[in-house]
Amino acid sequence: MNLFGVGNMELIVVLLVALLVLGPARMVDVARSAGKYWNEAQRTIRSVADAATAQLDAEPASQASRGEPGASQEEPGSSEPEPGPDGSVARGGGGGDETPPGEPRG
Repeated sequence: MNLFGVGNMELIVVLLVALLVLGPARMVDVARSAGKYWNEAQRTIRSVADAATAQLDAEPASQASRGEPGASQEEPGSSEPEPGPDGSVARGGGGGDETPPGEPRG
């Protein structure tokens, strides 16, 4: 394990020095408060990321409603898919060889 450039042995040495300096009772309190700060930091980062994601998800919808260029302007009643490029295999559009599925091509 190499976290922030600190290996296993360095981490053990730091923890032993902290145990000697702080003592066992205070070491538990310090670890508990460090865990609380870490948890709060993670919660804050997660809320900021969620807010940014929600804002980015809302931008394309607002662009489409304002009619900005680059936004898809689809009529509400048109639900027919757009045709694919000529020779498209996925839509079977104009490939020339119109063999029904399940029959061998010859």
